[in-house]
Amino acid sequence: MGNWNGIWKAQAPHKARHLLWCLCRGCLPTRSRLLERRVECTLNCPVCDEEIENELHIFFRCAVARDSWSAVGMSSVLHNATYQQTIAVHKLQSNNVSGTTEADVVRWEKPALDWVKCNVDVAFVSGSGRTSMGLCFRDNSGHFVAGMTQWQQTVISSVEGEAWTLLLAMEEARHRGLNRVQFESDSKILRSFI
Repeated sequence: MGNWNGIWKAQAPHKARHLLWCLCRGCLPTRSRLLERRVECTLNCPVCDEEIENELHIFFRCAVARDSWSAVGMSSVLHNATYQQTIAVHKLQSNNVSGTTEADVVRWEKPALDWVKCNVDVAFVSGSGRTSMGLCFRDNSGHFVAGMTQWQQTVISSVEGEAWTLLLAMEEARHRGLNRVQFESDSKILRSFI
């Protein structure tokens, strides 16, 4: 993994820097990535339904992406192999680092009937001084119910971050009147029911 902190210093809108950082770190929530993270979903692109949705497809292979590059007068990007190779090389490096095989992937499991599952996660951006969290509520059919993201300008430990995220998730569940909620984190430390 490279040092991607320079992205945060770029003169660009925050959303653009965040997108680039996610792309470089291999954490865009593409369908192929979601499946690796145990989220049950179809792999094909929801826009064109012709290929597996991954980083290369989103930016270069999808017909809508290709039309978008052309519409803004940047179709030359589509013919420049360097961009596509950079994403492909990073993807290979990320896969080698993780050592995950298809047999190792654990799929997201639906909660019991009349229950909602809330998956929580926390992220730390090195050098940013921020801790970010995300949570997603889904019903027993796997359908999205609610979700949220939030960040705070402080760095805390991973255990504190997971606890903070779980607390926010419980508050959100109470606010929405959800009584039967199973909370789950990719951390093996947390698993809670209310």
